[in-house]
Amino acid sequence: MSKIITVDLSEGQIGESEYTFGPGRDYGRGLAMRLLKEHVPDSCGRLDAENAVIYTPGLFTGNMAPSATRGLIMSKGEGKKGLCVSSITGDFPQKLASLDIASIVVTGKYEKRNAVIFVDPNGAELMCMPELEDHTTAEMVDMLRKQFGEDCAIIGTGQAADRMMPLASIFVTYPEGQPRFYCPRSGVGDIPGSKGLRAVVLKAQTYFGSPCVNKEAFRDTGKRLAKIIMDNEICGGALPGLGSITLIHLLKSRQAVPEVEKRSREGAETAEKQGGCRTNYCCAPMCVIGCLNRHSAGTGEVFSAPEESEVRAALTQCFGFEEAAFAKELNRHGFSIGLNTTEFVYTVSMYWKATGETATREKVLSMMEEVEKGSVLGRLIGGGTAGVAELFKDRPDVAALVTKPSVVQEEQFKVHLDKLYPELQDMDDMELLYRQVFVLENLGFCIFSSFALLNNREVLELLAQMASDKFGARVTAQELLSYAGDCIEQETAYQRERLAGSVQKNIPEFIKVLYRYFSE
Repeated sequence: MSKIITVDLSEGQIGESEYTFGPGRDYGRGLAMRLLKEHVPDSCGRLDAENAVIYTPGLFTGNMAPSATRGLIMSKGEGKKGLCVSSITGDFPQKLASLDIASIVVTGKYEKRNAVIFVDPNGAELMCMPELEDHTTAEMVDMLRKQFGEDCAIIGTGQAADRMMPLASIFVTYPEGQPRFYCPRSGVGDIPGSKGLRAVVLKAQTYFGSPCVNKEAFRDTGKRLAKIIMDNEICGGALPGLGSITLIHLLKSRQAVPEVEKRSREGAETAEKQGGCRTNYCCAPMCVIGCLNRHSAGTGEVFSAPEESEVRAALTQCFGFEEAAFAKELNRHGFSIGLNTTEFVYTVSMYWKATGETATREKVLSMMEEVEKGSVLGRLIGGGTAGVAELFKDRPDVAALVTKPSVVQEEQFKVHLDKLYPELQDMDDMELLYRQVFVLENLGFCIFSSFALLNNREVLELLAQMASDKFGARVTAQELLSYAGDCIEQETAYQRERLAGSVQKNIPEFIKVLYRYFSE
């Protein structure tokens, strides 16, 4: 029997209820969506105390499933982003699942700020740690791990979230080693920031403690799945061989990815240390891809996150700055305050196009410093492209630069997928793509595994077998796809019922790569 933990920051109360997984029961994004509807009133806004922050691991996360290392954060938003969903990796999702926690639901507001929720096998505790105020994210990770142990998993917020900036992200720790943490581009840090929630800290003895009825069969099927992932040209070659810069090549075309000799896991993951600390070649245990740092084995260079490549691409696109070192420097500065650095670059570019400013590397860094100081200009930039557009309402040329979700590009591509099952013959290819992406998200698979796992009937059958072994009851591939479709419809309906005007599917930004990979 799993459990759902609820924390009311306003009242200082912690509750716990039992939850049973099985066929016909919600899991992954579906469970998070149901909890959001249960705990958040329709009338509340994004930064209202009544909003919830929901942390949910994937169904296979915390088990011996290859690259199933993910979880998600879900909250209520506003406008066309009426639903906020952030996919997270690192050590937090696996330890959350290993504590047999189906979800953590946080509501209310902690007026004293710097609230820390600590969870271990004995239960959850709410505490206040004012000493964390005004520190960088790296400093907070050090302070929290000093108090709770180097093996604790942390998800938290930085200075950008304290100021409730729309570009505020969250930080999530990696397993003990270097790098220590990252900030996902899809982070929604302003919401926990508005609640005075500094961090959630997990203490678990293992990464693979999530209950599974038929563990040996699950593991054996997982080995077959791992081979499929590692044999794939992208997952087994380009991503571990080049790192996430592979995605930038794929944005140009599928043919733009250089051929890379497959790297052996054993050869790349030596006992190499940086500054007395183990190098994290993967973002979490059980990853069989290793796009974080496996490609840099032996070079002494440590990359902080796959998002670093997106920052580099944004700097090249906006300013013509192609230096990887500058992208690394800027990204680390953004991470230090918990900021979405990629969107920061686009926002600065948009602002300077409106004001006629000429870009230099020094000026870009100074703009980051303005955000860190919380100056008027810094708060404007921290508001993202939508905030700049609001300032220049009379400039249609500026408004056209507002960042739009990748899903709006779907009409530009002709995706072609195999129908896999007779009952899918009449389904639109794009809808089938979205359903398969949601299957992976519900189960907790890294989105980078999509290249190997999508559009493959054998994979779907293996996933269904693993779900059957997890539950101890039969699950079919068609049921996984059907549930994924229900999740998409539930999220779309939730937004449609609460918002005026059109709504958009909440599909991961990574879809822009898959559009090209699976296009005719």
